[in-house]
Amino acid sequence: MPLLMALLLFCDFLEHRLLTSNLVLFRRMLSDFFAGNERTLQDFIRLGASIVTIMPMGRTQQIHQQEAARLLTQKQQMSGDSKQHSHLCVFRYLSARIATKNIFLLHGMFEEFSAGGDSLISEFVRRGNEVISVIPVDIPPQPGSSLLKLPEEQSFSRGRKQVEQEDSEEDEDEIVTLDELNLVTAMPPTSTDRCVCIIEVLEQIEQQEPWKRVFNPDTLPVPFSGAKRHKLFAALNDFWTENGRAVWERHFWGPLVKLPNQHRRYLRKARQAKARGAFNVVMTLVYKELGASFFVQMDQRAKPHKGWWYSAPVQTLDSIAQHFGMAACVDYMETQAFKRFPLVPGGNSRLPKRDAHKSKSMWATSSDMAPILHDICAAKASDVAGEIK
Repeated sequence: MPLLMALLLFCDFLEHRLLTSNLVLFRRMLSDFFAGNERTLQDFIRLGASIVTIMPMGRTQQIHQQEAARLLTQKQQMSGDSKQHSHLCVFRYLSARIATKNIFLLHGMFEEFSAGGDSLISEFVRRGNEVISVIPVDIPPQPGSSLLKLPEEQSFSRGRKQVEQEDSEEDEDEIVTLDELNLVTAMPPTSTDRCVCIIEVLEQIEQQEPWKRVFNPDTLPVPFSGAKRHKLFAALNDFWTENGRAVWERHFWGPLVKLPNQHRRYLRKARQAKARGAFNVVMTLVYKELGASFFVQMDQRAKPHKGWWYSAPVQTLDSIAQHFGMAACVDYMETQAFKRFPLVPGGNSRLPKRDAHKSKSMWATSSDMAPILHDICAAKASDVAGEIK
């Protein structure tokens, strides 16, 4: 099998075996390399808007697992020519031309895939604390460099044998066995790698718009009789329709501050401000119609009401990854994204911790909401005094 075709088949396998992003760019870089140019790579560096990432999380959908198994079986049947490309200059070219992370680990995975195995990938997933990435940071080629020469174009002369001898010395740094992988992956991932991984997974989840299902007004209960309180019912439904995403993302607070372009972070900040203002209006309407007793009863509930917003502190995904590991963070995102009250690793912090005399259900701190909170606290104090008597 031609080397380029084997590499492209390997890319197909990776997409079905692991979570990846922008692997289409990596395919184009490979194709350009074998065509003797680097057009895609130069555009990749110039735009600087994407990172090629291979994450240590296996695909869980059955359709992807079946396709990965099929591709691996297909390569096993074609593994007779795997040894002739044991030293792949394309990986050295990328490591010398552009910023990369664990590129030689990827080389080792390809070598193993070419022989019909995937134990390095399995260990990569089990460890779960490293990513493989190609980053749009330029490393200019050295004058007279032969990096763009194709393997077929280089003669197997005495000079070629000398180059191969030098290459074999460079290969000492490559990761091609499980023992070598254990030594490298024992090191914790950098903050940048961790945040890139989190954002990539979060983007895939956000594409499904889980807040539309979690906060669907047609299925979400209201904490009062909608038949008698048409105005309150409409106000709360409108809030969830317009601000469901803002409430949802507080449980899945991505490290957007790490992004070079802060536009997404500013949009999130605007959504939060809009949601707080809108729910202040809802709480004011509820207070005017139902009084402070409504909030007292809400605070006394054993479980939070699904149709109400309890503004607990945000759950930062980066902190979860730091304290419980990247695998636990990804599992939290994938398994809890469609839950009304997500269960956070290490404990359930779905409700804010408030002073006994304050309110969990009326959490606004602005001065115009202070009279409402005062009445709630007074009602609670009155209830306590009545119990003492």
